[in-house]
Order: sequence, then C-alpha cells, then structure tokens
Amino acid sequence: MEKKSSSNNALDSVQPYSPVQFEEDTSLKEAHKKEIKEEDIHARVKASENEGYEKGYAAGYDKGVKDGEKETALKLKRLEGIIKELEGYKEKKTNELLPWIIDLSLEIAKRVIHKEVELDKNIVMYIAQDAIKKVEESEESIVIKVNPLDYEVIVANINLLKEQSGLKNISVEPQSTISPGGCYIEMQTGEIDSRIEEQMKEIHDAINTATDREM
Repeated sequence: MEKKSSSNNALDSVQPYSPVQFEEDTSLKEAHKKEIKEEDIHARVKASENEGYEKGYAAGYDKGVKDGEKETALKLKRLEGIIKELEGYKEKKTNELLPWIIDLSLEIAKRVIHKEVELDKNIVMYIAQDAIKKVEESEESIVIKVNPLDYEVIVANINLLKEQSGLKNISVEPQSTISPGGCYIEMQTGEIDSRIEEQMKEIHDAINTATDREM
C-alpha cells in the first residue's frame, strides 16, 4: 500500500511543458539596422558619384567640343592667312618674272624665225608682199632693200610684186645691214621698215603696253 502512494505523489509533482520565450537580442537588431543604413548610404554615395561622373563627363565633353571648335577656327584662320600670303607672293613673283618671261619668249621666237628663214628662202618674199601693201597709191616708185642672200629671190619675183601692188617702178638693192628674211622699203614720202628685228620690236612694245611694263 505504501508503494502505490509514492507513485501517485511522483505524478502529482510533474509540471506541464511550457515553451521557453527568448527575448530578441537588441544588439543584433541594432547592428542589422546599422548595416542596412550603411548599405543605403553606400548606395546613395555610389549614385551620387555616378551622377557626378556623368555630369562631369558631359561638362568635359562639351568643353572639349567647344575647345576643339575654337582650335579648328584658329587653324582655319591661320590657313586663310597663309593662302592670302601665298597669293600675294605668287602675284609678286609673277610680276617680277614677267619681264624675264617676255624677253625669253621673244628671244626664242627670234631664233625660231631665223631658223625658218634659213630653211625657207621665200620668207623674204612673203614679208615684201606684206610691206608693199602699206605703200600709198600715190607712190610711183619704190626701192626694196634686202640682205644679199635674199636679193635673187626678190629679183626673180619682181614682176609678181609689180602686178600685186600696181607699181610700175620697183627696184631692188642688196644691203648687208638688213638681216635675212626682212626688207626695207624706201619711198618718196617715207619708208617702211619690215626688218625682222623691227617686227620683233613691235611685238615687244605691244606686249609691254598690254602688261603696263616700262621700257
């Protein structure tokens, strides 16, 4: 009987289970909040940095473009100045070289003409025919003076010259002071100088007049 009583007393002493309630650690909670706040700050700083970089890049780009435009404008202005200087230099040099070019061209022309005279003995005839056209109708007689090398050519064609000019009295005289190819006509009222040298001088004078060049 005593054993049964002891068993009942043990059962009476057992307490029902109740879950243990743990209090939240405030220090962990604060640390978590702090981490969130720091992440938010970092994010904001990063966003601010990105925004600042973009603004800085945009400002730098605009400044670079403007500086580039200014530099390009300066280079173009310098180039324009160089072109003007070159144009002035070209004009100056052209004016300086023009007399020399004219003289050289005339000298070359003289040599070509003299060479043609050597090859074609009838050139003196062409020049004489052209010179006689300038003789006035009132003239009755003329004297054609030519280089001795051209004398026979003119004499052989004297009748042709009379027929073309209408003059009845044409005489021919050889004169060594007249270069081959040219002629000198004497009339009662004057003379006609158709020497090669004189014709080249006329061309020379005409070019000088056209270019306002001083003699």
